[in-house]
Order: sequence, then structure tokens, then C-alpha cells
Amino acid sequence: MQKGTDVLAKLTINEQGDHSMLKRVISVIVLAPILLYLVYLGGIPFLIGCFLILGISAYEFGHIYNRDEKCKTPIALLVVMVLLLASARYFIGFDASQRMMTSCIMVSMIWGIFAYEHHSTRAAFGFAVLVTGLVYIGWLGSYMISLRQVDNGFWWLTLCLLIVWMNDTGALFVGKKFGKHHMLPKVSPQKSWEGYLGGILTALLTACLLHIAFPAISNMLTRNQVLILAFILSAFASMGDFGESMIKRTFDIKDSSNIIPGHGGFFDRFDTVFWAMPICYLFYELISYGLLQV
Repeated sequence: MQKGTDVLAKLTINEQGDHSMLKRVISVIVLAPILLYLVYLGGIPFLIGCFLILGISAYEFGHIYNRDEKCKTPIALLVVMVLLLASARYFIGFDASQRMMTSCIMVSMIWGIFAYEHHSTRAAFGFAVLVTGLVYIGWLGSYMISLRQVDNGFWWLTLCLLIVWMNDTGALFVGKKFGKHHMLPKVSPQKSWEGYLGGILTALLTACLLHIAFPAISNMLTRNQVLILAFILSAFASMGDFGESMIKRTFDIKDSSNIIPGHGGFFDRFDTVFWAMPICYLFYELISYGLLQV
């Protein structure tokens, strides 16, 4: 009797897993082309797309921390400052946006001072959350805008997104099928070394195929350069996923929200992208300065 119950439980878990996987696939099929089309359009439509990604991610970030009374922070202020920082990147430029960052940090401190004065004895924690969200979501996330604005920005951003997405996909399927050795079991119990390596190999294959299929990419980067980029992105961007897992486990939640079926929230979906964009931008600079001739 017990054996039959165990079998039924396993079947139920498998069915739930298959259903979740189906929702993930459908969400990707719907959302990925929309985002790539906005990247293609550039300009204000792309900026609006970035506003949605960064604004919702900032809201989810603040909402996670607000689960703990001592970390209470003004989510609306965080969202507004993140969008101001993204606007500065787009309209003023990368260098000038540093002044917007400085101003936002000062505003965050001013909020903390007045919050404490009005009987919020934990205001220092809220200030720390504001600055952390501003830097992590606003500053890192705005590299999407900076990367789109460089020479051949559409291809740089598209290449980066496709490599990261395929890395995530390869890691998911390989890990699900062959994963046995956990990487960081306390942070993310389902992530394995097998999945991690599978994601890297998938990213390298994707980069190679894109280099062959699109002359714009092959004119922009040599095969060795695109493979190096794919390896670096797939090896390090996953730290964004682990970082978000660390935050969620600290507050004992599964997803940042349930806005994207099968994926959770925008912060869940773009955690690796927030890492990938500054890495890819730095790689672009190395190529532009002729420091990586391979």
C-alpha cells in the first residue's frame, strides 16, 4: 500500500514538473520575440520595454525585502529612482548617468534621515535596501540601454540575450536529465555541476551557430571572440541566478512574483541578464580598444 502511495506521489510530482515546464516554454515563446522586436526597434519603444523590466524588477526587489519589518523601504521611491537612472543612461549618456546615481544615493539618505526622525528606528536598513536596489537593478540593468546604443548595438544586445537564454535553457534541461553533483546546495539545491557545464556547452554551440548564420555578427567578431564572449557570459552570468536565489532563500520565498507563468517574476527572469549586460559591455570595450585580437 505504501509503495503504491509513493508511486502515485512521484507521478504527481512529475506531472506538476511537466506542467511547469510547459508554462515556461510557452512564456519564452511569447515573450522572447517581443523583447527581441523591441531591441530591433530601439528608440523609445525599446526604452519603454526597459522601463517595464527594470521598474517591475525594482518593485519585486523592494517587495521581497519589505517582508521583513526591519527592512521596510519605500518601494515607490526605489522604482522612480531606477527609472530616472535608466532615463539618464538613455537621454544623457553613460558618463552623465553617474551624476544621477550620485543624486539618487543622496536622496536615499535624505529619506532615511527623515524616516528615522519620524519614529522609524530601523531606517538605516531601509536606506541600505534602497541603495542596493538602485545599484543592482538600476545601474546594472541599465547596461541594456548602454549596450543597445553602441555601434552595432542591436547585434551586440541580441547576441548577449540569446547566449544567456540558451545557457539557461541548456543548464535547465541537462541538469534535469543528468544533474547529480550540486554546486551550491544551500543557495540553490536544484543547480548541478552537470547543468552548469551543459549550459556552457549550449552557449558555445549557440554562439558558433549565430556566428555562422548572421554575417553582421561575423563581421563584428571573429569566431574566437564570439566563443570567448559566450564562455565568459555562461560561466559568470549564472551568478546572478545564484544571487537572487540567495535573496529569496533569506526571506523564504520561491519566486519574486507570479507575473510570468512558469518563471515567477521579472526579477526571476532577468537575474542573469543583469549580470550579463555589464560583462558584455566590458567585452565590447575591449574589442573596441583592440585589446582582444584573437
